[in-house]
Amino acid sequence: MNSELKTADSVSKFTRWAVVAIISCGAYVVYLTYLARYSFYDQVIDGLKITNSQLGVLYGLYGTTATIAYFPGGVLADKVRVKYLATLGFALSAILTFWYSTAPSYGQLKIIFLLFGLCTTFIFWGIRYKAIRLVSTEENYSTNIGVSYGVVGIVGLVISFISIAIFEAFKDPAEGFHIVLMFFAGINAVFAVLSFIFIPKFADEISTERKKFNFSEVVQAFKHPGVWLTTLCMFFIYTIYTSLAYTVSFISAIGATAAIASIVGTIRTYGTSLFASPIVGGIAEKKTPSKTIIVCAGITAVCLAIMAFAPKNAGFIIPSVILIIALSFFLNGAYGVTSSMLTETKVPVAIFGTASGILSVIGFIPDMFVSPIAGKWLDTYDTAGAYTRIFAVLAVSAVLALLCAYAVRIYKRKLGDREE
Repeated sequence: MNSELKTADSVSKFTRWAVVAIISCGAYVVYLTYLARYSFYDQVIDGLKITNSQLGVLYGLYGTTATIAYFPGGVLADKVRVKYLATLGFALSAILTFWYSTAPSYGQLKIIFLLFGLCTTFIFWGIRYKAIRLVSTEENYSTNIGVSYGVVGIVGLVISFISIAIFEAFKDPAEGFHIVLMFFAGINAVFAVLSFIFIPKFADEISTERKKFNFSEVVQAFKHPGVWLTTLCMFFIYTIYTSLAYTVSFISAIGATAAIASIVGTIRTYGTSLFASPIVGGIAEKKTPSKTIIVCAGITAVCLAIMAFAPKNAGFIIPSVILIIALSFFLNGAYGVTSSMLTETKVPVAIFGTASGILSVIGFIPDMFVSPIAGKWLDTYDTAGAYTRIFAVLAVSAVLALLCAYAVRIYKRKLGDREE
C-alpha cells in the first residue's frame, strides 16, 4: 500500500481520509499529556501535588523547548517523509507518557516536559499541516483542515470522557491520574503502528534537488508577507487558545465542582471543535479564511471582555459556562483555519513545511510565557484580581488577531486577488 509514491490527485479516497484521520488524531493524541490540564486542571494539580506556579513552570519549560523546535521541525518536515516522522513522534510520546505515569519527582517532571516539547514538536508538528496539504488541493485545503480539527474534537471528546470515568473510579487523584496516563501511553503506541501501516510515501513531499538544507528556502518563506501576517495572527489566536485551560479553574474558583468543571472543560475543548472546525472551515472556503477570522475574533473578544469585568461569584457560573462555550466555538473555528491564510496568500507548496515552521516558532511562543504568568497571578491575587487580568489580556489579544486578519485582506487586494 505504501510502496507506490502518491500525489493528491492519485491517492485513493480511503488513503486520503486515513491520512487525515491519523494526522488529525495525532494532533491530539501525541500531545495528550500536555493537553490534560485543558479538561482536568484540578486533577492534574492534585495528582502531581504541585502548585499553580509549579505547573506553570512545567508548561513554560515545554513551551521553551517547543518554540526552539518548531522551526527546525518545519524544515525537517520538508526533508523526511511524513510516514516516518509520524511513527517516531507517536512512539516517543508513548515512552515519555509511560515515564510520566510512574509518579516522578518534580525534577524529573521538568525533564519530561522539556523532552515533550522537543520530541513531539520537532518530530511531529511540522507534518501536522503538511500531511493534510499533501492529500489536498489548494481549493479544498480549508475544508480538509476544518474536518481535521473536527476529528480532533471527536477523539478529544471520547478520550476525555473515558478519562473522566477513570478519574471517578478512583478516590485517590494520584492513582486515577496514573491510570489515565497509562491509557494515554497505550493510545500513542497504537497510533505509531497505524502511521507506519497506513500513511503512504508521497511523490511531492521531498524533492531530490532539495535534499540538502537550503537557506534560501528559509529566506523565501520569511520574505513572503503571507507567512508573517498569518504567523502574527496565529500568535494572538494561540495566546487565547493556550489560556483556555484557565476557564476550567475559573468556574471551579467561583463555585462549580471539579467534576462539573471537567465536563465543561471537555465540551469546551473538544465538543465545540467537533462542530466549530468543520463548520467554520466550510465557511472559510466560501468566504475566505481572513474574513471568517475577523468575525470569529470579534465575537471572542466580546465574550472575554464580559468575563473579565463581570462579578466573580457563584451567580455567574451559568453565564460563564455559556460564554465559555460560545467563545470556544468561535476561537476553535478561528484557530482551525488560521493556517489556511498561508494558502489564501499564495505561499508555495515547496516552502509550505518551512512556512509552517515559522508559523509555529513565532505563533506558539505564548507557550513560553502564558502559563508561568497566569500561574503566578493565580497564586498571588484573589479570584477577581487574577481572572480579571487573565481575561482582559486575552480580549486584547483577540482584537489584535482581528487586525492581523484584516491586514491579510489588504495584502490580497495588493496582489489583485479581489473576491467581490
